[in-house]
Amino acid sequence: MPDSRKLAAAGGNTLISLARFSGLDRVDCLMILVAVLLGTIATRIHLLGLSDWILEWVSPFLLMAAGYWARRKITELIEVRRIRGARDQ
Repeated sequence: MPDSRKLAAAGGNTLISLARFSGLDRVDCLMILVAVLLGTIATRIHLLGLSDWILEWVSPFLLMAAGYWARRKITELIEVRRIRGARDQ
């Protein structure tokens, strides 16, 4: 059960507290939000004449997959630079 003193000290930022509760960090929440918003906007303007089902479900999934792939690559590049920096010293 969460400590009420810690929750009170954290303030009223529900996005961050929900992210900590569910195991998602801020980048995950941002990627989900952007994918859903882009899917919703794409259905409103009927992007490329595709069906609403594809725009509402498939395109956000593909955006999330691309986001996680990019995040993994960035993390790998950061680790390689960190290793090279430690080796040079």
